[in-house]
Amino acid sequence: MTFPTTIHASVGQSIIHKATRLFAGCVADALHELLQNARRAGATRVDIRRFDRDHGTILRIRDDGRGIADPTKLLALGDSGWDSDIARSEDPAGMGVFSLAGRHVVIRSRTADAEDGWQVTIPPQAWESGEPLDLVPAVIARGTEIEIELSKAWTDELGEALKNAARFYPLPVFYGEERQAHEAFLKDAVRVENWNGCRIGVFLDKYTPHREQARINFHGLTVPCRLPHIHDADGGRGWYAKVDIVDAPNLQFVLPARKEIVQGAALDALREACEAAIFRTIAREGHHRLSYAHWLRARELGISLPEAAPVLHLWTPRIAETNDIFPGERIAGEPMVIMPTLSANIEQCVDRALKSVDGLGGSPVRATPEFAGYGWYNALPRVLGLSFQVETDNATFHYDDGASVPDDLDSGRVGTITLELAVRATADSEEPGDILAFPADVLIVPTDCCSDLDDVAILLGTDCAITPGELASLLEASCFWPNEDCDADSHYTQQAAFEMQARFVANMLLLGEDAAVLERVREALRQHVTWLIPKDRAISMHAVNHLVEAAFADNDDAPSVDAAE
Repeated sequence: MTFPTTIHASVGQSIIHKATRLFAGCVADALHELLQNARRAGATRVDIRRFDRDHGTILRIRDDGRGIADPTKLLALGDSGWDSDIARSEDPAGMGVFSLAGRHVVIRSRTADAEDGWQVTIPPQAWESGEPLDLVPAVIARGTEIEIELSKAWTDELGEALKNAARFYPLPVFYGEERQAHEAFLKDAVRVENWNGCRIGVFLDKYTPHREQARINFHGLTVPCRLPHIHDADGGRGWYAKVDIVDAPNLQFVLPARKEIVQGAALDALREACEAAIFRTIAREGHHRLSYAHWLRARELGISLPEAAPVLHLWTPRIAETNDIFPGERIAGEPMVIMPTLSANIEQCVDRALKSVDGLGGSPVRATPEFAGYGWYNALPRVLGLSFQVETDNATFHYDDGASVPDDLDSGRVGTITLELAVRATADSEEPGDILAFPADVLIVPTDCCSDLDDVAILLGTDCAITPGELASLLEASCFWPNEDCDADSHYTQQAAFEMQARFVANMLLLGEDAAVLERVREALRQHVTWLIPKDRAISMHAVNHLVEAAFADNDDAPSVDAAE
């Protein structure tokens, strides 16, 4: 077999037989393409009307642009026929009219210097067959008019599609006598910059825009695109960018439908320009809460920012149910000590111990690792680690995150519980941390990961004066974790059951078994029985061995009602 010496790119004629698959076949694509063609043709407005005729519903789109001078280019796939200026600035693909492929279409057009207009009728099968179509004279003012026979699907989608197509389109669009609503794509931007034929708008929102949100506008055609979102390190404000393309030929769309931007150097440069625009916007405010990494990135882009404001959030213990970190009040202008992030049960017990002492040297604050690198943050003292030392009659052991506990550990009173913290003076200090010791009166030790108090050891110091209610609340904050399986009880039911169990366990430890049983009975009666008792009546009850006797206490002559098992 003999091979040729050279090859070259070409377009096979068979592509015309696939014309109906170049676009998604929706009315939104067709409207966008036809509106873009009208704008390129220099139109000052676009009029759209819908007519109901005997053979179906017709949509007529009329513009007052320059018209189509060479009708032979109309169905030349890939040959746009636009002049060199349009070709340079907008990269027309010569495929837009094929968004109508497979539909019955009538096109009329006339240029300003032509004595007559022309008309062509394209039946549905002609888009792929390549059959010759007759051009006939037409009476029409300057511009182009397109009539499309609508399917039911296009008719149903027309209203919303037209609204979206006209929203950011730069020309007036009329549907019947009503002008469609228009708004600026960069409306509500806190600042706008011009860059290489684009307008970059910076918007303030702490939430990252949804990936499907339009971030780039090309004369009314909007597309989603991943652009920078820069936010405060502690979950406060956030800034993101949107781009209005004016004349940026280097930014190209994926053809033919133009629903995304081509990935490459031009898009990378745009993303960097958006990033710089955001940093410049922040610099104008004079203060920020950006991470140290963002601060360094701004410097790389030639933008000088001050260090983040020296403010941190008061350390508050985590709750087992969510395991989330909830920021406390903002702390500034006073001594602070950075606390580590630990499991909920340890943080809850640490919080109780620290509230009873005043020797930490400053307000405990939640660590914000994103600030590491700033001078003020590195200079703060920090707790490197902590543990509880527990002395029992038989032994002494240390408990911290990940520590194993004695197999025979049971709830109850122990000798002493001591909270030990290793504190380093600054992040850059090479000295070993100081060990601070504080008395603690309660330690909650889950021996399993499930939310069941049968698997939790509750240790109380000798002098612990916690009330049953306080202990029950501490148990819930430290251990309650709802089961989210589809066959589990509701969150409310699980929480109510845990609260009842926590109160019973607290009463058992602090008040004794008899008091705990009586309180649980009273709670069961309040929850399940009292609603049965008539208002302002009293009932006395006696229960033993599953036999219950009840009588109205204000009527001694009434016989009792017995309920056996």
